[in-house]
Amino acid sequence: MQDVLVGIRTYLVENNLEECEEQVSEIRRAFPEARLLLVNCGLDPTKRMTASVDEAITYSPRPTGLGEPTKMILDYAREKGFKELVVIDGDQQHYAEEIARLAREERGRADAVVPERKKRFLFARGRLDGKTIEDLMNAFLRSGVKGGTTIPDLTPGAYVIYQPSKLHGKNLTAENSWVGDLLLVQEMLEKKMKIASPRIGVRPNVYAISSENLVFKAIEQMERFYAAKLDEIASKVKENPYDYLYGGNLGLIDDVLDAYRDYQYKKKIVKMKALVLAGGKGTRFKPFTNTIQKQVFPLANKPLLHFIMEKIARTGITEVGVIVGPNKDQIRDCLKDGSNWNLNVTYIEQDNPAGLAHAVLCAKQFLGESPFLMYLGDNLLHEDVTNFLLDFLNSKAAASIMLARVKEPQKFGIAELDENGRIKRLLEKPKNPPTNLAIIGVYAFHNEVFNAISRIKPSARGELEITDAIQKLLEAGRPVDYRVISDWWEDTGNSASMLDANARLLDELKDAGSDAHEKQVDATSVVKGRVSLGAGAAIRNGSTVIGPAAIGENCIIDGSFIGPYTTLGNNNKVSSSQITYSLTLDNVVLENAKQLVFSIIGKNSRVTGTGKHEENAVLMIGDDTQIKMT
Repeated sequence: MQDVLVGIRTYLVENNLEECEEQVSEIRRAFPEARLLLVNCGLDPTKRMTASVDEAITYSPRPTGLGEPTKMILDYAREKGFKELVVIDGDQQHYAEEIARLAREERGRADAVVPERKKRFLFARGRLDGKTIEDLMNAFLRSGVKGGTTIPDLTPGAYVIYQPSKLHGKNLTAENSWVGDLLLVQEMLEKKMKIASPRIGVRPNVYAISSENLVFKAIEQMERFYAAKLDEIASKVKENPYDYLYGGNLGLIDDVLDAYRDYQYKKKIVKMKALVLAGGKGTRFKPFTNTIQKQVFPLANKPLLHFIMEKIARTGITEVGVIVGPNKDQIRDCLKDGSNWNLNVTYIEQDNPAGLAHAVLCAKQFLGESPFLMYLGDNLLHEDVTNFLLDFLNSKAAASIMLARVKEPQKFGIAELDENGRIKRLLEKPKNPPTNLAIIGVYAFHNEVFNAISRIKPSARGELEITDAIQKLLEAGRPVDYRVISDWWEDTGNSASMLDANARLLDELKDAGSDAHEKQVDATSVVKGRVSLGAGAAIRNGSTVIGPAAIGENCIIDGSFIGPYTTLGNNNKVSSSQITYSLTLDNVVLENAKQLVFSIIGKNSRVTGTGKHEENAVLMIGDDTQIKMT
């Protein structure tokens, strides 16, 4: 029966060769007298496949969508004058006998057959529900059919076309798999062909696609083709589930949308870099910055920069430039090559701390053409910055800034908004602030910021201000986006803010459980609340530790009270003392020091007292200091 052409289209890879061999053999048995044409991408067909078909064509080493092989099959049928064409996928979802039966039954009654499968396959092995994704994609396709259609399953992977000479398929090669098949059906509808859509049985345990990226790539192509967005189609499906869901779950649609946004973000974030500013002199945090760079100061027994690196790593960015100044060795020792966070760290020297915009200029060679996240190394915020970056990358903005509502806006750089809620201008510590939206130390930029920096002059304090550069972007008519954070933020510029940041981080401690410290706490002592005890630490002789608190390695707490929101560094010795809402560095000794509150004590320091001090004492002492309380 050489009037019938069966075109088999498939993508051959190592793990599906046997499956495709079986399907091709089955198709030969179902269509014994037809001419079989195998059109595939990927690997070359096996000998078993070529023995079952009359002709085989490998058209590409990679998948290019089903539109291209369908056009090749359709052109072949037209050129050779076949009266009937069957197009079928080479995976095993379809029973070949079922397609052959369907072709016989509808011959003379329809011009074409676009069957409805009783079971869906797409994405069934992924982390998301395959039926829901295929229903969403089918709704996308149906929304694009001119004049509408009642065909329930536009991409079944099998088609029967009587008199294929009526079709040209001229646009099929330009689109992805699903759009390509839709255009085939679209041409059938435009030619006013009578289309039958009988339901057909399919294999229950076969999957068409299991790659999330392939599916989401197809959705991107459909969005471009139809000039519509997946979330718009999803809203339509939610409003009319009975018209669009053929087995999918209404409650899982949002999971698909979230996963698609993650996919888009990951694609874009690989082009982005991060710039962390860890230079400067930290004059507001003396005496501690006489010996330690502020950005490596430990909070909850971990350097401040480590928290920032963790946050950057969660965004998916891998290339990080770190601006360093005179104490660059401390920064290098703290971060090393960045591999602890799966980051690649490049150190960039700024000999003279001449402003944030000047730091950006120092990093110009490192940043190149990449969009970048700029993160001030003395800022700590609880909120994740991933959504901030995703919004920026999906926008047409030249820059985006993070803002926080503050009680004393006159102490900060402030963003003024217009009547439409867009940023109008930036003001540095205005006497009469128009808003309470303070600019915090997290920014995102495209590389056009370099041109803006080239057009600013040093401020009154002799520095190139990044706010002036952003203002230049606004004046040039370039949009600047913003995000108002909903959680806490600390600018760790001085001792009070360091203690508050330490408290914030201690609040994040998880409950270790009542038995976690059993071997480190003697029978006369008590540990309550969320407390982190380092290796070798010992609580003894009637001591009490109230969490949240962090006790470093090898600390000895002897007959003392450690109150909430306190961090003790490594190798501290605390005897007959009381300390609350405070922070000590390594190798500190406290003896008979009563009522210490809101204090920071530098490393290798010693505080002794008579034990008679009854009033609260606040101490701010740097490294290698000895204090005697009377």
